[in-house]
Amino acid sequence: MRRLGTLLASLLLVTACSRGRPVFRGAPVFLVCIDTLRADRLPVYGYAQVETPALDALARDSIVFDNAISHVPLTLPSHASLFTGLLPFQHGVRDNLGYRLSKEHRTLATALHEMGYATGAAVSAVVLDHGSGIGAGFDFYEDAVEASEAAQALGQVQRSGDESRRLLEQWIAGKTPDAKLFGFFHLYEPHSPYAAPEPFRSKYSSVPYDGEVAASDAIVGRFLQSLRDSKLYDRSLIVFLSDHGEGLGDHGEDEHGILLYREELRVPLFVKLPGSRLAGERVTEPAQLADVFPTILSALGEKVPDGLPGRSLIDFAEGRGAVRRVYSETVYPRYHFGWSDLASLTDDRHQYIHAPRPELYDWREDPGQKRDLAAGLPPAFRSLSAELAGLNRPLQAPGASDPETLKKLASLGYIGAAAPSPANESLPDPKDKIGAIDQLKNASRLASEFRDAEGIALLSRLAEENPRMLDVWETLARLLRRSGRIREALAALERADRLAPGTPQIILGLADLHLENRNFERARALALAAGEAGAPGFREELAAIALAAGDFERARKEAETILAKTPSARGPRLVLARVAMARGDLAGALSELDSARDLDRASDRSPAVGFRALRGDVLARLGREKEGEDELRAEVASFPENLDAWARLALLSASQGRGADVDALLAEMTRKVPTPQSYDAALRVCRIIGDPVRVAEWSRRKASRFAAPS
Repeated sequence: MRRLGTLLASLLLVTACSRGRPVFRGAPVFLVCIDTLRADRLPVYGYAQVETPALDALARDSIVFDNAISHVPLTLPSHASLFTGLLPFQHGVRDNLGYRLSKEHRTLATALHEMGYATGAAVSAVVLDHGSGIGAGFDFYEDAVEASEAAQALGQVQRSGDESRRLLEQWIAGKTPDAKLFGFFHLYEPHSPYAAPEPFRSKYSSVPYDGEVAASDAIVGRFLQSLRDSKLYDRSLIVFLSDHGEGLGDHGEDEHGILLYREELRVPLFVKLPGSRLAGERVTEPAQLADVFPTILSALGEKVPDGLPGRSLIDFAEGRGAVRRVYSETVYPRYHFGWSDLASLTDDRHQYIHAPRPELYDWREDPGQKRDLAAGLPPAFRSLSAELAGLNRPLQAPGASDPETLKKLASLGYIGAAAPSPANESLPDPKDKIGAIDQLKNASRLASEFRDAEGIALLSRLAEENPRMLDVWETLARLLRRSGRIREALAALERADRLAPGTPQIILGLADLHLENRNFERARALALAAGEAGAPGFREELAAIALAAGDFERARKEAETILAKTPSARGPRLVLARVAMARGDLAGALSELDSARDLDRASDRSPAVGFRALRGDVLARLGREKEGEDELRAEVASFPENLDAWARLALLSASQGRGADVDALLAEMTRKVPTPQSYDAALRVCRIIGDPVRVAEWSRRKASRFAAPS
């Protein structure tokens, strides 16, 4: 009976315009995106190898679109199309690196804010942080995504979707029952690396991607249940989708971004209307992510801006939609590998892919796209290729396009400049070069095995063969840094910066490398430049620089500035703990670290690299050696590459006269991290404890292990 009353109340929102289209004025709106989710990996679309009860239930209440197409198989440009209703060459965001959404483009959040909606979002990947421009129009935009490891690759910096869910639910709970709400919930789980939590990890151990899909379903299920508990679900307009799919090796690409086949472009798309109106409808005509903007505005009774390429998805469910051709593209191969960019048009039967060797597929007869029909030049090929050739598709190069931002960057000493790349130059076809990705994977494998010298040699060779491979320079910089070759790492990251200038994360990475090289003035200038470019983490970098330079008051102020805006941030509390330690206030340091630990426990997130090591050090200094040792052991178990933690643990054992433990720890450290740096750490420990016998022994071991080839 209660559900019936809620449904009747929600239906009171419904009016009708002159054409009979339903209007839901003032209805709550929620947009849910599971990043990197292939449509054909959901039971709703016929896949039987994974269980997704929450999404199955949502689909039953929704209009389901069977052939929804992404415009770009990359997170940032895809979300730019989602929030502006524009195609990539119209909004100008073409890649995750080197681009940000201009303020001149009105976003869905801005439009709803102007309509009196409270607008809140929680995102799970640094790719969508404030610097991306996607947060425009949101009153609340939770993007405090912190790296779990030092020098972590941009695409891997993420947080649990459950943490984002909790933060968005807290924001919703703070609103009055009659508030008009727009919430955006973004999950990153299916993105690599595929590491689902239990019980999904074990249940889907043979197909880890499916485990991530099942884990995402569970998180979305909890979010939808919270809406039901708040009496919001029935009266809400809920759009569920993904930004793009995943290759999974179907055409040679394991992940996404390089190719434009359906496994990377076809995404799930559900539209649940208030009162579950039109529930159970299936739409087979092609839909596109740019349709979401006009769909939501139209459903709320607002005028849709002129000139948008999309239209209301509800029209298709009610039989008023005409078949269109959906545009997709990727410039990722051009700017990351020096290969040709690709473009595509998809209609209700065929997909044409414009490439140095064009392709055509009848995806209805050949859903796996194994039979290229282009050689026969059928009518569909001629029609689709002619239409694509007639589109005015300017190719915006990476780099800040705002003149004022460029001036500010220049005034702060940032000198990044785009490498020339003529739009009409002849470049290799990505499908012919996709095997080169295996070499990058091999370099990553070597890095995971701590075979740094081999990985650096491989990456250096790749960079020499093709100096326009952005991903090679970025990966090389990270591996050189880990190897202690800071100046070379700087040179490599500067090459990456020239290929994608104005990228906040790269500028911040340069600042961090200058910090490690103890060039504090240059590090500070670059951190400020990163802030001007939109990097939310620039103040944490400024705090770290001040701390390293011994300017404890400035470090404290920067950390407190961050906490005033983002109380859940952990990094600033570690800075405050280090400031307290420097001032001899061990109790104050422990208090800050305990606060960070409590935040981790409350959000069910794992401690960041270095946290347990620092807490263990403080506890040991306070005379709580056993607790300190436990923390240090937990640190090296989670982050064996943290050589400082191993060294502190060995020194703690030495201070207690446990020489055998010192030997065992140093042996374990060099076994788990077999690099010259780990042997150097062992030598430092031996010198600190003043043991010349051990110094000689570890010098011999290092020379034997890393003897120069004859």
